[in-house]
Amino acid sequence: MAIRLLSLLALLIALASPATPAWANPVPADLPVPRVYPTKGIPRADPAKPAEQRAREEAQADTYEIACTGRAGAGTRADRWAACADLGRAYYLGEGRPQNRPVAELLFRRACDGGSGAGCFDLGTVLEETESDDDKLLANLFYARACTLGMLNGCDAEADALAFGTFAEPDLQAADALRRATCERGGQAACRTLAALLIGPDSSRAQQDEGRALLDRQCRAGDMKACEDAAAHWYRLIEYDSAARFAEYQQLACAAGSAQSCDERGRAVLNDAYLRDEPVRAAALQYFDRACMLDEYSCSPAAHIRAEPLLTVQCDSGDQTSCLTLGQMLADAASPVADKMRALAVLGAGCDAGATKACWPAARLLIDQSRANIASDPARLQFYLDRSCASGERAVCETLADLLAKGDLLQQDEAAAATLYLDICENAVFSGKACDFLKDYGARNAAAPLVLAKANFGPDLTPEEVEQEAERERQLAEQRKKEIQEDYKRACTTTTVVFEGQSYSDTLCVPVVRVIRGFTVTRGEAPWQALLWRPPVLGQETYVPAQRVLCGGTVISEGWILTAAHCLTDQDFSIDKAGHRVRLGLSNPLTDEGFSYPILRAIPHPDYDREVLAFDIALVQFDTRRGTRGRKATPPARVRLDPLPLEQRKLEALEPVMTYGWGVTKVGTGLIPDHLRGARLRLRDRTSCTNQTKLRDSKRRDSVVCADQSRAEDGGQACDGDSGGPLISFGDVDKVPTVIGVVSGGKDCGTADKPSRYIRVAHPKVRQWLAQYLPISRMR
Repeated sequence: MAIRLLSLLALLIALASPATPAWANPVPADLPVPRVYPTKGIPRADPAKPAEQRAREEAQADTYEIACTGRAGAGTRADRWAACADLGRAYYLGEGRPQNRPVAELLFRRACDGGSGAGCFDLGTVLEETESDDDKLLANLFYARACTLGMLNGCDAEADALAFGTFAEPDLQAADALRRATCERGGQAACRTLAALLIGPDSSRAQQDEGRALLDRQCRAGDMKACEDAAAHWYRLIEYDSAARFAEYQQLACAAGSAQSCDERGRAVLNDAYLRDEPVRAAALQYFDRACMLDEYSCSPAAHIRAEPLLTVQCDSGDQTSCLTLGQMLADAASPVADKMRALAVLGAGCDAGATKACWPAARLLIDQSRANIASDPARLQFYLDRSCASGERAVCETLADLLAKGDLLQQDEAAAATLYLDICENAVFSGKACDFLKDYGARNAAAPLVLAKANFGPDLTPEEVEQEAERERQLAEQRKKEIQEDYKRACTTTTVVFEGQSYSDTLCVPVVRVIRGFTVTRGEAPWQALLWRPPVLGQETYVPAQRVLCGGTVISEGWILTAAHCLTDQDFSIDKAGHRVRLGLSNPLTDEGFSYPILRAIPHPDYDREVLAFDIALVQFDTRRGTRGRKATPPARVRLDPLPLEQRKLEALEPVMTYGWGVTKVGTGLIPDHLRGARLRLRDRTSCTNQTKLRDSKRRDSVVCADQSRAEDGGQACDGDSGGPLISFGDVDKVPTVIGVVSGGKDCGTADKPSRYIRVAHPKVRQWLAQYLPISRMR
């Protein structure tokens, strides 16, 4: 009771403070204390932490507790309240103490009442998790108090609240004044936000000059993001010194710790000079080496530059293995040594010499040349494809069959195409197109090859058999429901902590993003849908099938899926090293369906920011050679990536789109359905989406599209676990399904009037990144 009275007293004092904004409506009651929290909101603390880490965290939390309770006998009152805030964070995160948000809230209140800005800010953060509108208003009040007490991130939150009208009517002037004051006090985020507003397209020349000067000052003080924002700004301008200013800020961003900027500077150095110029190589290597030091995913450029001279010598001496490696490196559009003409010469010579592994890469280069109207050599192309197909490369056989069937780049030969398609139809994973061709060709040609009858042939079931099958399905569904309910109980952690004589309980569960409501997808309706599947054992945790759904994904090319960057780590394990798999061609994830593949690489977007989920997009490469088939499977298919640049892809408010996933049908049930589900959504307008994401800087603006449920009965929403799944548009003139976004996150699964967020495929930073790994021919 005493804590509650103290908190209310502190609230009244805060309201009387001249730094606190005026409220248009009465202040909501700050009750109860502490709150009851939902089972999601923050990551559940790892229940299987190593003993050494656990002991280290407990010792640190013990230190906080001694200082917070005043048993240390030393230090100032400010030190004591700071220690209480630290102890609250230990309970909040489950670091050295049981993860318990009610106890964390009490400690944050005590710290805030004592004058700790960190305590006030953390109290605002934890109150926002209750998902109550009243608590969100109170949270902003505590952010304002944190600002008054010197917490600059509290000032950032207060400025946003002023701008959005959280306290009363929107007050842009007050927000601007607070951001300026916060910036002058050293708030980097406030300076960047202010600069982004000043350099906007509608700003005056004087405002733009002020914004540029502000970014320049922040950048030269070591703010990496300010350097990146400045570089992005000058990149878009057409002025006499734009290129030089862009290069300058890119170099400063590299020095400040931006791996992508280092990589881009290295490539710029090579593009401006001849690769074999040793000083040029040395200068570029300095940038690439730094990029590698900053990010392990950025190490291949330096390796390629160092390897190229030796591989060239070895290849010239007749070493076909070196020739293949060199040719593939030169053909790689993401490599700094990329040279397609030279790659074709090296790989073509290798194929001619009998190195069949060089034939398909050489053929692919010829196809790209022909598509780009650079050159065409049908006889040479067919020779390379024939050799590669004959060596057992089924994917190449399908490409050859496609070209022969259509008369595309090669002389049309339907009989030869049918012979190739026969093996693909009967044995390959992506077999739908081959089987459809053979069905049509067989109806027109008496000499067509005979296709092996499959499970879709046979007599209709009798009424008794239909009823028996339906009863089996009902029993299985009931059993799965019981298993899933038990699985989710095991996926949750409940802690009960006795704090100052009072018992407080809190439950947190492992979040899983799912489509809610919506409709059941007909088998084969979304053949591009992929599933990232957990191994049965991960660390010290054992998972049953209902717990193994990690994320969704989209097949965009043979051996590649698009997903969310936050899906690449599962309980602190990297999915490309922990035994996770990619599953395709399935409807029910809980049975032995579809095709399963091991993962080769997991590649996040270099600008991924886990705090705000900016550029939350990733590529996953899987091994098509080592796939396994379940009892039944639907042929997968790839879907078209958005082919239009950002300025041409006009996304209109209320435009209908689709999303898919294995999701719960109602918020809070936590039940995985036994079939793939889809949902019809409608896009939100750009302004409301930007207001929600708060990504206004020039680099990240328009990188997210927002969508939520339509009013139709089968309207729905992407929710916790379908992360990584696609946002599909059928709105182009040709009606071809096109992936325009990747599921990143939502709020209450769209039930709190908050749309889900999707990373835009058409954003220049996303397109540029995809082009590094997927040749243009694969991106169509």
